[in-house]
Amino acid sequence: MGSQAAAKLKGSTRLGNYLRKLRSGYGYSLRRVEERARAEGGEIDNSQLSRYEKGVCYPSFDKLRVLASVFNVSIQSFSDIVDLEAFEELTPDTNDPNELNERGNEAMKAGNHGIAFACFERAIDVLLERRNDIQRNRQLGKIRVNQASALTRLGKLSLAEQELRTALRSPKHLDETTRVRALLSLANIHADLGDTVLSEIEAEKASIMANQHSLVRLEAMARHTLARVLADQQNFAGAVDAFREAAHLYTNCGESFEAVKVRVGIGTCYVDLGKTREGVRMLRTALSEAKQAGHRRLQAFAWSNLGQAYYRQEDCERARGCFRESDALALYNNEKQADILFLNAYYEWRMAADSDNPTRERIAFGRLKALRSDLERRFPEVEAFDRHLERGYRRA
Repeated sequence: MGSQAAAKLKGSTRLGNYLRKLRSGYGYSLRRVEERARAEGGEIDNSQLSRYEKGVCYPSFDKLRVLASVFNVSIQSFSDIVDLEAFEELTPDTNDPNELNERGNEAMKAGNHGIAFACFERAIDVLLERRNDIQRNRQLGKIRVNQASALTRLGKLSLAEQELRTALRSPKHLDETTRVRALLSLANIHADLGDTVLSEIEAEKASIMANQHSLVRLEAMARHTLARVLADQQNFAGAVDAFREAAHLYTNCGESFEAVKVRVGIGTCYVDLGKTREGVRMLRTALSEAKQAGHRRLQAFAWSNLGQAYYRQEDCERARGCFRESDALALYNNEKQADILFLNAYYEWRMAADSDNPTRERIAFGRLKALRSDLERRFPEVEAFDRHLERGYRRA
């Protein structure tokens, strides 16, 4: 499950609150959940659920599986909720939602996603306690979309998707900017989960809406997402064109951070197209810019892509050096960029196998297994590792 052992023994207040919110959202009584659980083929009596909600004890995996079916959420969501307890100590001591939102946005820009999550969560809690009016609902919608961004950066995709869908259920409370941002965030989450068809539809819709309302930065982000989807579909030439469209729009609105991400994307596509020298040059330029701006995740991502480029050139020494640099940046302040760490470990594993080094191979394989349980994203390396595990299970 990836949750802390102590939480499993004594229960989790955060998980209990989450279960209570799910139940309230459906309008279910404790006894109604008991009936729905039985219909799903499980047994959870109302007294058990009451103890779970109070954080007295932790549900077994089988119980969580049943509750996931009852409330139509992923089992991973429950584990993610418990993992987020690590950031509770970062919660600010202010009750001003505007200040909390500003702090959260500053933390996001600095790459401190755990702090950002704590700020946005506190702002949402404060707003939910206030009178239900239009101003409050609009502010709440914006902060939910911000919270989804923080959760996505923390690798909690199911929870991020839930925040976005909650915000989009009341479109009249969202201004055009927030609606486009929500659609874009959903597009990126679905791309992370491997649903490129749905991601492409959402990104196209976001691009059209952004263009209609002259939201240049968001239109650039929509083109950026489309480029990413094309790259995932291995249409690298088309991806480069879309990346360049995004870069032009980013330049028009003075957006430097995203422009660096675009250069990472173009550099990676060049490597995929066999233009390795030009691709490596662009990746190193993007890395230098990310370092100068202090963007840790972007630096880790660029180092990882450089490592993959050198791996394809069979320059294992340089590749390992890049992956070490990336690993050091992908672990910070109780945060673990599991997607980047997984990619690095995957290529370390491949290189160890290619060089017939069983010790390194076992170490990398152990890292991959540990990281896989925390990873919701779907990309080719994840699918290749899953196939390897499946073959092993079949032989066993």
